[in-house]
Amino acid sequence: MLLRGWQRRRRRRILPMLLFNIMHFTYDFINQADFLIGIANQGPILEALTLGNGTSASREDCIWRRGGDADPCPDPDVRLLLYSKNGAEEVRVEVGVGKGGWLHSSAYDPTLDSVVLVHGYAGLSDTLPVGVLRDAYLRNGSYNVFAVDWGALARIPCYGAAVHNMHPVARCLAQMLSFLRDSGVPVMRTACVGHSLGAHVCGLAANYLNFRMHKIIGLDPARPLIRSQSRSRLDAGDADVVQVIHTSSSFGDVRQMGRVDFCVNGGRVQPFCSNTTNEALCSHIRSVCYMAETLTPYERMGVPCARRCALVDRSSQFFDRHAPPVPMGHGTPNSVSGTFCIVNNDAPYCPSSKRPIGSPLCCVPPKMPNEIPT
Repeated sequence: MLLRGWQRRRRRRILPMLLFNIMHFTYDFINQADFLIGIANQGPILEALTLGNGTSASREDCIWRRGGDADPCPDPDVRLLLYSKNGAEEVRVEVGVGKGGWLHSSAYDPTLDSVVLVHGYAGLSDTLPVGVLRDAYLRNGSYNVFAVDWGALARIPCYGAAVHNMHPVARCLAQMLSFLRDSGVPVMRTACVGHSLGAHVCGLAANYLNFRMHKIIGLDPARPLIRSQSRSRLDAGDADVVQVIHTSSSFGDVRQMGRVDFCVNGGRVQPFCSNTTNEALCSHIRSVCYMAETLTPYERMGVPCARRCALVDRSSQFFDRHAPPVPMGHGTPNSVSGTFCIVNNDAPYCPSSKRPIGSPLCCVPPKMPNEIPT
């Protein structure tokens, strides 16, 4: 009798757990199916997944890490670089975990705040997207600029592999962040800034740290093939301050992910990208240009608005006109939370006579230096 009673109680505990797991799996499967169906109409990602990208690479060239915390760190395909300016010359130093020579070089200034940039799909380059942001930070002069290069694990046409590799890369990033902290780089003065898949890598790194990150800024976090659970993507609980800038609903995810979310032009598409050959990709990349612009004297102010990103204009009923606007980017007060909307029609960080600071690559279409109005 005692055994039968124990078995009945055990069934009472196990059955609800089993039902919960079945529901959780079903929800996740449906969510992934929606993503896979959605990418059927998204040219750039579909091209990347089906090799229709005009490169000589093939799926055999993709690198797939084992995952499940089975990959060693340091990883030869994940590097941490420190950038600085020596007059007009750009200086790059590779920061090896366990090696402190960079601390005593002219590339690192202990009086400055630090930023760790993480690129997304296609890798680190000297142009758009992350190259422009790196140069904007160097131009600003108030930050030690680190960049994580995991391009070998996120190369075109390996989008599926890049998504798979985010967790191993995040684990190595956590090791790098721990090394920086142990080397004397203050946690409270360090931000992880990631674009697209890189935004999720910043968030996932928090799962491998034995301390709490202070600030993460996610620039249009990637949507396709990203699982919905918070442990698989950037989430508001990954740092003391998590800010997200939304500019695209095709490549980016418009769901509220941060403690502070900025919806630029509804977070779905940017109006100045309407005549480009790839409106969705143009909108996705412009999140980097918006962030670069916040490092200049030209602020973008967000007005408190509805909880979710919505297509709005300056007369929208979604705006709370009684609450004060807040600046986007590093100037956002740490105490601020909620969703803020920004409406504009001009390409951000595009040099002009009114706003000469910027990059021609952020113009739409991109301009050569001799084409910039003076």
